Amino acid sequence: MKTHLFTVLAAMSLSACNPDRGPEYTTPAEFGEVTVSPQTMAFDSEVRVKVSVSCPYGLRNVCILYMLDGDESDVRTVAKTEPPADVTSFDYEGVIPRQRAGRKVTFRIRAITAYNVPSYTQLREYTVPDEEEEESEQPI
Repeated sequence: MKTHLFTVLAAMSLSACNPDRGPEYTTPAEFGEVTVSPQTMAFDSEVRVKVSVSCPYGLRNVCILYMLDGDESDVRTVAKTEPPADVTSFDYEGVIPRQRAGRKVTFRIRAITAYNVPSYTQLREYTVPDEEEEESEQPI
């Protein structure tokens, strides 16, 4: 019994001393195609964002990061989702709240894996049209 206990403790000690980390500490999440609706922006619209997210080592959380009018000092987080621990792939959906007319909104999706590896989609942006303007023809 003592020999078995000593063997287990020795194995645990050796594994704790291993400076090399496995791929789970460096593998980022992967994203599918980001879809945004509505396709044509209106002055009073929320923006719904959907994307599939996966990582073979699990996901800690996924959210939308956005900023207004290019102000990088004020990055906001919305629609944070924390999938169950055993989930390695799921379809994320979040909403960017309505913004006032004339605001430029820049956003991306961030995923953090179960081993704290962050990854991001490419930046996307749109400008909220004025109320009196017809729906903008500028796609997101």
